[in-house]
Amino acid sequence: MKTETRLSLMNEYEAASDNALFSQLTIAALRQCSLATIERDRWAGMGVPFIKMGHSVRYRKSDIRAWLEKHHSVQSTTQAQMFGSKKLCEAQHESK
Repeated sequence: MKTETRLSLMNEYEAASDNALFSQLTIAALRQCSLATIERDRWAGMGVPFIKMGHSVRYRKSDIRAWLEKHHSVQSTTQAQMFGSKKLCEAQHESK
């Protein structure tokens, strides 16, 4: 994706209301990844929550924000694994 296109999509996202809907192009720009990654994550059920409208897939800004906030910044892969293990333990504890 071209830099000017990515910046344009990000500016559009920032200026929009919380109920605004966006395409997967915007999600890819925000996450700095490919459309294939967005589609794979959606298929696997681990991506940003989406709304299916006929053949179109759209993402609500408030859902995008909530999804991004659930992902912690880390400084190493070891730290990332610790967050993953902690979340797994918390989920298992909550299900009991």
